Amino acid sequence: MLSDRRQKVLAALIEEYVARALPVGSRTLAEHYGFDVSPATIRNDLSALEDEGYISQPHTSAGRVPTDSGYRAFVDRLVEEGIEADTEEARAALEALKRSASELDELFERTSKALSQFTDCLSVVAPLDIGHLHRLGILSLMRQPEFVRTESLLPIMQMLEDDTALLHLLETAASEGEEPQVRIGSENGTESLTGVSVVACRFNGGPCGGIVAVIGPTRMDYTKALAAVRLASRTLG
Repeated sequence: MLSDRRQKVLAALIEEYVARALPVGSRTLAEHYGFDVSPATIRNDLSALEDEGYISQPHTSAGRVPTDSGYRAFVDRLVEEGIEADTEEARAALEALKRSASELDELFERTSKALSQFTDCLSVVAPLDIGHLHRLGILSLMRQPEFVRTESLLPIMQMLEDDTALLHLLETAASEGEEPQVRIGSENGTESLTGVSVVACRFNGGPCGGIVAVIGPTRMDYTKALAAVRLASRTLG
């Protein structure tokens, strides 16, 4: 069980790493995140977080980066405290899509596009009774520092192009309840997806039901992704 300060240190480290994709040092956290303690105390907290498996140090002289366990602790705390309120901008955009779409299939396509733009991740809308998956944002994945090398992105691309494999991934990720679920890295159960996280949610249990999801690097903005997927699922429902 993490102390309140160490939870805040972990959250700050994740926020900084999400923004910059660079290992985070104690000086950065002490100078920019308003902790009322010394850099030495922050260093001790980071050492403890590393010992407990929440962060790791990729190089001896570098700062730390979150592990899958660190992201999981952060996401669980985020969900426990309540996902941030949906932004008026996102809500207005999705409501406008709902009003303007002339057909259900068009609504799925437009929602997928809006999700991709808002989260900067790949988005998928999978109506379970239609056979066609709407996915947009491949370029969003290609722009991420984690996937600039072709060999790191290719296995992910191959899985994403396989409708059966992708649908299985989404159904597994969104298997519980009506709130968004998160699968982080190794939790996806396949080596090709250890570098990505999936935020997925079911919408409308009726004949037009399905799953809406975003897929991005484990270094995604989980606060934004959770709020956007929840709002999209309620809009589609």
